[in-house]
Amino acid sequence: MLKKIRALTHQHAIPAALIFFAVFDLFLLGLGQLLSLLPEALPYQYLCEVILVLLPIACVFLFGFSSTFRKGSLLRGLLYGLPFIAFQLISLLVFLAGNLENPELNWKPWSLIVYGLISILGVGIREECIYRATIQNIIAKKHANSVKGIWITVIIAALIFGLTHASNLLFGMDPIAVLTQMISAFTIGLLFGAIYLRSGSIWAAILIHTLTDVSGLAASTFLYVGDIENMNQLSWRWEKLIAWLAYIAFTAFLLRPSKCKKITESFCFAGEASETAERA
Repeated sequence: MLKKIRALTHQHAIPAALIFFAVFDLFLLGLGQLLSLLPEALPYQYLCEVILVLLPIACVFLFGFSSTFRKGSLLRGLLYGLPFIAFQLISLLVFLAGNLENPELNWKPWSLIVYGLISILGVGIREECIYRATIQNIIAKKHANSVKGIWITVIIAALIFGLTHASNLLFGMDPIAVLTQMISAFTIGLLFGAIYLRSGSIWAAILIHTLTDVSGLAASTFLYVGDIENMNQLSWRWEKLIAWLAYIAFTAFLLRPSKCKKITESFCFAGEASETAERA
């Protein structure tokens, strides 16, 4: 059964990626709502995080991309993302420095801050396992054999990553804020996808993704700020256009033609792709 699933995803990579996204995203959304019925005590909340992380990891193994967790260079991936990491760290430090001594702010206790950081790490693991380690790999197995194919792979995976944020409309977010978040997710998804392809390390993508979320959601992580209020603060500002262009430019730098050939030769699941193709 697993061989048939993997063969079908190799033959019909883009439709398979879209179907997987639609089905699994709806499943996680429903599961999240179901788990929200559990008591709000931290032990139950940690249990929810573990469940929501294990399922995407299981999908990586289901589609035959288990080597994703073993191969690649974490250090190289972090090096590729260094400018982006530096920007996020500076943003986070500026937020903390500007608010740390404000007596009017209502800071969360350490137990909730730690849980918030672990929860954000869970989101990073979950989304990178879904969108890079599974969806992008599904497309890459079929198409990442040329410069054009690599760009098709990264763009489609990033588009799907952006689309998933449309579900925030169901939770009362302002439509403009949702659209802005979708575009931000798409452009950042391009960068995450490029870093993963260049380094072969899903762990680098997870760490950079986590730092991005910590920086972007610092208010609700450290302070008593409602999620919807915090997310609506992500609405349109002209500075975002500069950030989007920077993400796209950096992606183009990482995926310049001279480097794309190395990606096709050293991609982390190249052996698995060939084996699957032969069996199909």
